[in-house]
Amino acid sequence: MKKMISLLLLATLLLAAVPAFADTVIDPREKRDIALQEVQVNQAEEGVSPTTGLLLDDLEDIVGFAGLAVTGRYMPMLVQIDNTDGGVDKRAPWGASYADIVYETPLYKAGNTRLSYLFSDLIPDSVGPVRSARLGHVWLREEWDAGFLYYGYQEFEKADCKAELRKWDVEKKGLAFSGTVGEGKKWKKYYTRRKGVASPHNVDANVSAMYDLIPADFVPRNHTFLFTDAIPEGEIVDEIRINTGHEAYSSALIYDVDTNLYYRYMGVGDNLIAYEDKDTTEHIGFANVIIQFAEVEWPRVDAPVTFHVGKKYYDNTGSYEVGGNAEYFMGGVRVKGCWQRKSMEDRTVFYTEDGKELALQRGKTLIVVVDSDLWQVSYAAY
Repeated sequence: MKKMISLLLLATLLLAAVPAFADTVIDPREKRDIALQEVQVNQAEEGVSPTTGLLLDDLEDIVGFAGLAVTGRYMPMLVQIDNTDGGVDKRAPWGASYADIVYETPLYKAGNTRLSYLFSDLIPDSVGPVRSARLGHVWLREEWDAGFLYYGYQEFEKADCKAELRKWDVEKKGLAFSGTVGEGKKWKKYYTRRKGVASPHNVDANVSAMYDLIPADFVPRNHTFLFTDAIPEGEIVDEIRINTGHEAYSSALIYDVDTNLYYRYMGVGDNLIAYEDKDTTEHIGFANVIIQFAEVEWPRVDAPVTFHVGKKYYDNTGSYEVGGNAEYFMGGVRVKGCWQRKSMEDRTVFYTEDGKELALQRGKTLIVVVDSDLWQVSYAAY
């Protein structure tokens, strides 16, 4: 059953106990002058997930699934996921319950967004709806060295995914799994259409089967996060609001102290709709919410170039390095910082104000790549 939460009711209940404060809007370009310390590649701890920090033995071994907790092989898979109308109700995704990391990125200049699910610990045999890729998603895949599932991509001037995939030999490495290829490709049979769901929102992918197709001798680059069991110190935050400029794609993340998670809701106004997995009906919550402010160029209104890498890769100007401000919400508090990625082969590193690499809470992470010019992010405590 779909769950709806009334902000008016929520506010009434909270007001009965503690006075509410007005939302605080975050300045994406606030000058922070953080002196970054040199970081090394983090080594994964035996028996601990490099993406969630959870004990692998504690994860359920589901029949038909693959992934580090099942096979012992670290091979992340990045899947492009439909977010039409906010991905709720009849547009709800499936497989979301098993994503270690969820990325939300710009799709249309009007405020539409696309999601990318990163699977590693548990890789499902049914994920969807799978949709198309944009240039920034190709660059995102590169930092993970992940298997890449998508149903089409753009080939516009200055936003050519096909050319970029070839530039980085993604197809040659056996890591590109396009759903729009001919029947001759061995992974084509692992893309099907889910009955009862309208096209084009019904493409299902057996991600675990495609994981098994990646050459056994391929070893992806290390992308291990740091984790901590300590709750960080910071400003108390009960709710985060992300306004993309489009009502259907704007969202709220509301903190639940009992689970220590921020639960995702879609919409604006008095009524918010819970973001759930269609198959498990799980309301998706996150131990970590990362707001990554970024520069976005728009060669067309439907062709974002979201800079996960420096402009040198795009138009041969500037530097290979890229970065910006970042906000972290975990354990019910806000932590300020910044992010940096030095090159296409490097991972994105998130830093706190002391210049050290951020240590995440154990569990799922939502990373929202925000268009600094067009979106607004705010937060509130009650």
